[in-house]
Amino acid sequence: MIINLILTLLFLPSPILAAGQYTIDDVGLHSTENDCWMIYDNNIYDFTQYLSSHDKFSDIRQWCGSDMTEDFKTKADLDRDHLSHSYAMLDVYYIGELVTEDTTSSMREKMNTKNPYNLIVPLIGSLLFYWISYFICKRSSKILKFNAFWNTVLFLTLLIPSLGFGIFMIVRYMFPNLYNIDFDFMYWHVELSIVMGVVAMSHLIQRFKVYLVQIKN
Repeated sequence: MIINLILTLLFLPSPILAAGQYTIDDVGLHSTENDCWMIYDNNIYDFTQYLSSHDKFSDIRQWCGSDMTEDFKTKADLDRDHLSHSYAMLDVYYIGELVTEDTTSSMREKMNTKNPYNLIVPLIGSLLFYWISYFICKRSSKILKFNAFWNTVLFLTLLIPSLGFGIFMIVRYMFPNLYNIDFDFMYWHVELSIVMGVVAMSHLIQRFKVYLVQIKN
């Protein structure tokens, strides 16, 4: 079973769509009055419950499973648009968006793009560095210095990547010349945030008894 799953993922002909994303073929499967989806302006609506209450003099069942955009705007070639409240009603039956070939191509390109980030090095490296230094300091009764050091690391990673880089990336929209700085702020913002998260969780685990005492008091 596991082998079959792996093979399926490896040779999947198209990307897995996110929730609320459908292709035109998906819509085509809902083409009856008991199961009626329609496309309007690249959005998808489920009108199954609405069909019975629609104006009997204008049969829209033939739109089920298809793109109704032009017909909706012209009332099926009557050259009359629907009233504003009809457009507002669309939101009630909205279920998702249409994924076109251009969209799926873009998704494939993103899936095939090499991930620029590294999870293993900051994650494992931070864990090893923290806990090895902890046991060394514990044996030599230097826990206070240990905590002081890692408190400083936490402060610096909070100040620089989390706060500093975040503010910088916002400010450079106001001053476009900052884009000329040859430094990958986004990359280091992500990588150092992982380090901060690992250290913070490790610090909490290591001082959990103290944390419980503080809560009780």
